[in-house]
Amino acid sequence: MNVLILGGSGFLGTAVAQACVRSGATVRVLSRSGRATAGEGVRGDVRLPRLGLSAAELARVRTETTHVVFCFGSVSWTSGPGEVLETHSSGTRSALAFLRELPHLRQAVHVSSLLALGRSEGRITNRELYTGQRFRNWYEYGKYCAERLVRDTPELPVGVVRFGPVLGPDPRGGRPDTRHGLPMAFPHLLAGYPVHLARRGDFPCWITDVSSAAEIVLKALDKPIGRATWTWFDPALPTLGEVFTEVCRPWGVVPKIVEAAPLGRFTRLIGERVGTPRELADYAEPWLDLDVDVLKEIPEPWPVPDPDYLGATGEALRAGTASTETLRAGAEKRALS
Repeated sequence: MNVLILGGSGFLGTAVAQACVRSGATVRVLSRSGRATAGEGVRGDVRLPRLGLSAAELARVRTETTHVVFCFGSVSWTSGPGEVLETHSSGTRSALAFLRELPHLRQAVHVSSLLALGRSEGRITNRELYTGQRFRNWYEYGKYCAERLVRDTPELPVGVVRFGPVLGPDPRGGRPDTRHGLPMAFPHLLAGYPVHLARRGDFPCWITDVSSAAEIVLKALDKPIGRATWTWFDPALPTLGEVFTEVCRPWGVVPKIVEAAPLGRFTRLIGERVGTPRELADYAEPWLDLDVDVLKEIPEPWPVPDPDYLGATGEALRAGTASTETLRAGAEKRALS
């Protein structure tokens, strides 16, 4: 395989690049910085025609690429419409156009998100995308638009792999990013602030570890997935409450998880001022009714998630943070902003 990973310098993209290199594939990682921790780094931009590649790089990539991974886009749940639509919608459209120029393309994989399903009603399988759902934020809508574009391009061999939140130590070797998504809650909990959740977080959040997620993308390239949709999450189905408890464990902290029912709308209105990061407020209740049998559509053997990837996330965060006082100061600053 000669794999081109679009957005391969990010958290999951780096893990995918590393998994592909371990498998013996030739790997190119396209990013705006042109840097890569695994494989060859290539400077480009998915929002530009022909990925913004130089003439020499364009000729080389066209001639040699056999497999492509779409792993780009902002992961912030609070991104505005401009950033989201430019990256997820326009970027996906540009990437799909580029695939048409690859004479030796065998398989491409679009990394999507379960959040593309928004607030869906009823049991969800791999078949559904539009269910009449409402979207909690522009991120969800952007992921929906990107997957819609992929599904509406039947002439190209592009499959879809959906994930929920992906955790674990940063494969780039840095501190886990707590600026976006579910990890925004970690500094609050570690600093002793409460997080308000329905049923005290006793519901699945469809989480997995970055290593097994990367292996699923590699499997989708290699099997290959064709035009199918796969969904992957930790088969152990840890609840949101368990996720927070395990991430806090290496710190010797028991997270303060408060039943959200008495607060409800109040929690959403004042968000961080009562200890709930604004990105988490709309996810304080069960997210969707996902049929767990979707896992059976992925050919076995399945990768085995690291048994302590949640604790390892907490350890990596601890190694990169001076103290709980630092976390508290950061949480207070965000609450007052």
